[in-house]
Amino acid sequence: MTMNLQRRKVALVGAGAALVLGLPLAVGHSAAGAPKPTPPEDGPTQIVRVETPTRADRNKVADLGLDLAGTVGVDSIDVIVETSADRAALARAGFSGQVVVKDVKAAERERVAADKAYAAAKPGGSTLPSRRTAYRTLADYGTEMAALAASYPTQARMLTLNHDSLEGRDVQGIEISNGVNASDDGKPTYLLLGVHHAREWPSAELVTEFAYDLLQNAATTRIQNILDSVRVLIVPVVNPDGFQVSRGGAYELKRKNCRLTDGQFPADGACALRANRALGTDPNRNYGALWNGPGASPFPTDETYFGAGPFSEPETQNIRELISSRQVVTMISNHTYSALVLRPPGWNGAETPADDALMTSLGDQMAAQMSYQSIRGYELYNTSGTTEDWSYTATGGLGFTFEHGTQGFHPQFATGVVGPYSGGTRKMPGGGVREAFLIAAESSANAARHSVIEGTATPGVTLRLTKTFQTEPWNPALAFPDTLESTLVVPASGAWTWHVNPSTRPAVTAAGGTETWTLTCENPAGTVLDTQQVTVARGGTATENLAC
Repeated sequence: MTMNLQRRKVALVGAGAALVLGLPLAVGHSAAGAPKPTPPEDGPTQIVRVETPTRADRNKVADLGLDLAGTVGVDSIDVIVETSADRAALARAGFSGQVVVKDVKAAERERVAADKAYAAAKPGGSTLPSRRTAYRTLADYGTEMAALAASYPTQARMLTLNHDSLEGRDVQGIEISNGVNASDDGKPTYLLLGVHHAREWPSAELVTEFAYDLLQNAATTRIQNILDSVRVLIVPVVNPDGFQVSRGGAYELKRKNCRLTDGQFPADGACALRANRALGTDPNRNYGALWNGPGASPFPTDETYFGAGPFSEPETQNIRELISSRQVVTMISNHTYSALVLRPPGWNGAETPADDALMTSLGDQMAAQMSYQSIRGYELYNTSGTTEDWSYTATGGLGFTFEHGTQGFHPQFATGVVGPYSGGTRKMPGGGVREAFLIAAESSANAARHSVIEGTATPGVTLRLTKTFQTEPWNPALAFPDTLESTLVVPASGAWTWHVNPSTRPAVTAAGGTETWTLTCENPAGTVLDTQQVTVARGGTATENLAC
């Protein structure tokens, strides 16, 4: 394992800073999920489908501290049951369920055998853009993204995010656009994320296939238009440590990251030990907006543990810094399983977002291609500290979660990845995941759905857009500063156009107020030559001719 000690120190400082935000963790949370030791072997691990006809039922199950697998529709929840204590917890709460997977380990063996048989029957490869017939390993993702960047040097480039994982791994992505290396095109950004949760392998597969698809079909009219207009960022594996534990076979149900003790790095190999399998922070409960709120747990052994503080984990620090430094107008965080397209808010007490109609329309369009339901996050059950809630709250960029499929975290490759990608099946009669991703890309290119700032300045100078504000966790007293900062180099013509998110965050808009971007112009030495305050609404254009 290659270890970047300096970057690990930065991640540790971030975790320590988060600990300063400490509070009585159990405030506002059910004691049902109190800390529990790693259970002894108690028969096979099963998945039990619990009928939850109302949202109150679903929230009640979610608050039990059990490991929620997914849903099929919104009238039931699948729960991972490892011990008799888990069964007793359901019974005490008044729930019974139907066993849908009798033995998770046996089901995984069957999946492996089925995937081998599928690969053997497809010597020419699958119908996927990459032709793959089996799930990738962690190493495969880095190797394949590097190969794509090398094969398409003017359209793709590799990204290494700012923070190593806790076990010292790079977190990598790929950026795709025509003229990808330009710094002066001002294009909007569309971000696709996979594997926040380690066991959700198709979430990485589907976004990687989309990278192949865009590059292989870049000359077709539709995709050429997208790549001329949008920068597509793809991070297949947000949580590489957890994924390695799950994909490597140590514990295939691993969900969280490898933070075994708040503020500390794990010892080598410790995350894969059975004694530590219940530990870790849930990256998708660690983002700043409403951190420590409903639908997340204060207990480190619960699968929705929210961590020591907002953005205490390198995984969430990476995505926070990526979104904060780019004009990400559309973000999709991919997961399994539930056949849902979720949009903010994740908590049912939150106000209806200012852009609810727009997000509903786009969510419905995307969901229709996959035969998924399109709902607000809380209509499933309450969540807090999620990716899309923070990204939308902080930037105004449209944010969604896709919960792919209904067959488990990583079903057979043919039915969990190959079929869903292009659709056209009985269960997915639309254009599939591919078409949903393309619809989001085209929406990202639509200036009526974000904002534009344009003007003139001296060629070669750097324009910088910044904004600093307070983000509120569940406890408003713990509000902390968030900063957005992105740059654009003025092209040789001196005329520039920058596609950006609105200057006013959704909460401010809903309250009837406005905010501004601070726009500065800097020479190559970094000296600020001009500063303007820019106010621009969604769908609006502001003109700023700078004195530099």
